[in-house]
Amino acid sequence: MSELHASPPRRRAASRDGTADLHRRREGRAGYVFVAPTTLLLAVFYLWPLAQTVVFSFSDWNPGTGRVTESVGLENFTHVLTDPEFRRAVLNTLVYVVTVVPCSMGLGLVFAALLARPFRGRGLYRTLIFTPYIAPIVGSALIFSFLLTPLGGLVNQGLGLLGVRPIAFLTTEPWAMVSVVVFSTWQLVGYTMIIYSAALTNVPESYHEAATLDGAGPVRRFLSISLPLVAPTSGFLAITGVIGALQVFTQVYVLTGGGPLGSTETVLYWIYEQGFVLFNGGPASAAAVLLLVFGILASVLQLTVISRRDTVELS
Repeated sequence: MSELHASPPRRRAASRDGTADLHRRREGRAGYVFVAPTTLLLAVFYLWPLAQTVVFSFSDWNPGTGRVTESVGLENFTHVLTDPEFRRAVLNTLVYVVTVVPCSMGLGLVFAALLARPFRGRGLYRTLIFTPYIAPIVGSALIFSFLLTPLGGLVNQGLGLLGVRPIAFLTTEPWAMVSVVVFSTWQLVGYTMIIYSAALTNVPESYHEAATLDGAGPVRRFLSISLPLVAPTSGFLAITGVIGALQVFTQVYVLTGGGPLGSTETVLYWIYEQGFVLFNGGPASAAAVLLLVFGILASVLQLTVISRRDTVELS
């Protein structure tokens, strides 16, 4: 009799489990339907061009005619790696990365710390600092180039008041690269400031109160509490900053055009010239593949370093 009384609940439980499984399967199918358009767009506009670039890197391809005449093996890669102009472009890109990324992160953290406490006009200051990041790069670069012109530019007018002769910032070395770095840092610092501001708001106020009771000043509290606790945010900004800096193009194209004498030519600008000016599609594709591989390796290295710092120790 006990078995007869126990069997209906078991059947009801099995029925509920079957209904739950059916709902999960339906939700799973609905999820595939929702992600299908994004997957299709990524495949058409990213994965397929990427596969084509890899194929073109091993062939003699003319972007002007779209013709792929023959397979050349590793000849394009050999040409790229032995080209002095490409090696100089790699060096210029590395200089850009190691200057723009740390400077934009450092200034963004400083501004975020200065604007962390509420005061009158804080929102206005944040808006002014963040505006260059959302402004169109081409328009900002054109205004920046006007400010740096030797005759009539506001920067040279200010230097003239100090008795300094006009400087051709965009057409002489090393000022051309300095100008590109300053412009890019000015453009990115607002983004890093906003990200750091969000991270600083998550730092428990009790930490600062305890440090204040121990006699720590603002600088000491910042270095011992805020800076270690925003380390994960710094890692995120470092990875995204390096990836973005490796692909710098618009700033160079508008401000200097890669000059003078290739002193500001970056890897992506070299790829543009080879592919769309000289129509050497094979070497351009090979350089694009090398840039992709280098970006992946740099990201993996940074993630490896960051993952080893799982815990944050406050000193």
